[in-house]
Amino acid sequence: MEGDTIAAIATPPGAGGIGIMRVSGPAAIDLVARLVGREPGALPDRELVHAIARDPATGERLDEVLVAIMRGPRSYTGEDVAELHGHGGPVNMGRLLRAALAAGARAAEPGEFTRRAVACGRLDLVRAEAVLGVIAAASERALRLAQGQLEGRLGQRVADLRRAATDLLADLEASIDFPDEGLEHAPRGELAARAAELGGACRALAETFALGRALGEGLDVALVGPVNAGKSSLFNRLVGSERALVAEEPGTTRDYVEAAAVWDGIPVTLVDTAGWRMAGSGVERRGIELGEKRAQRADVVVELIPAEMLRAPLGPPEGGDRPEGAGRILRVVSKGDQLGGTDAGEMIVTSALTGAGVEELMAAIVTAVGNVGEEGVVITSERQRNLVARSAAALERAAQAAAAGQAEEVLALEVREAARALAAVLGEDVGDDVLDALFARFCIGK
Repeated sequence: MEGDTIAAIATPPGAGGIGIMRVSGPAAIDLVARLVGREPGALPDRELVHAIARDPATGERLDEVLVAIMRGPRSYTGEDVAELHGHGGPVNMGRLLRAALAAGARAAEPGEFTRRAVACGRLDLVRAEAVLGVIAAASERALRLAQGQLEGRLGQRVADLRRAATDLLADLEASIDFPDEGLEHAPRGELAARAAELGGACRALAETFALGRALGEGLDVALVGPVNAGKSSLFNRLVGSERALVAEEPGTTRDYVEAAAVWDGIPVTLVDTAGWRMAGSGVERRGIELGEKRAQRADVVVELIPAEMLRAPLGPPEGGDRPEGAGRILRVVSKGDQLGGTDAGEMIVTSALTGAGVEELMAAIVTAVGNVGEEGVVITSERQRNLVARSAAALERAAQAAAAGQAEEVLALEVREAARALAAVLGEDVGDDVLDALFARFCIGK
């Protein structure tokens, strides 16, 4: 509840050299001062002070600690914050936390410190989501993206778009409210062009979510194609080790095999599926079905066409089916060392035997999900993407309405919706249900 003083262990569970117990709220400094037997005013701001923490009820020694005081509003949460840096270990840190709770603090909920930072205006909601991104980053590139967002790059971009939408709305409302005041209003064509340009900028930002999701959650890549197309050999080349069995006889892979890798800073799950063929036994049919269903969930599907089939009509042999509903499809020539002089057109030609084309294929897969130069300006959550896309759609409708000669009141309604959606990205006028869902993903202590 607002106004409570909250406490939590801020370091990961388990053994460690140092553990941190964090307290935030109006009574934070008084509470920690009691634990270490000092006067609150005697604890300097932003300096480490050596002390002995004791149970305030019994006087029992708890731990030798360093005390850090950060008085609000210049603190992470914007409130008074106090920390005890003690020896690590779950038992020791648990005793310090229980002493703080006994002294009047409440156990913090997941993400409650960061939620208070948003409530106090220390962070906007985009930067709060970036905190979670920093903690959860699974690669260097994902970490750089999250750090760029924490720095405020994405938030600034959204704020600029919102400001442009607000300026457009102001011009529209001026022409609506003061049509005969002799003011020089922007021509209808100019308003339509501004709405269209702004809508395009929002649409482009929303489309960066493909890359943002791949960096944060990883990328699923499925290899599909006819039997004996060299999928397992190429799979092993892409993974960098022998993970799938390779044999001359067709049908070695019976369902699918997965392996993890990191390409260009993006975590990748590579999936080798069973080859397209008419299955004989029920077990074999079931394995092929499992592989097809797994491919349907992939972000990128690499369809291999072996060199010997290049002149034949593309398509699954022997009655098999390509996976329906799959993601982006890249058609690639396999066994390129056997291609001879056959023209492969624009398809990437690969050879698991020589390694030719493998790096080109990896680059094409990564590019298929997006390529943004300034990584700090990338949408990383469904919430952000949906709101920015809603703003883009509203601005596009405004441009169409202007071009169709509709009343300026109609344009103003759409532009107002766009500005409202962009404000919500930053955390303005969002409901508690949205905040509850977001901060429930945080760890306790952050």
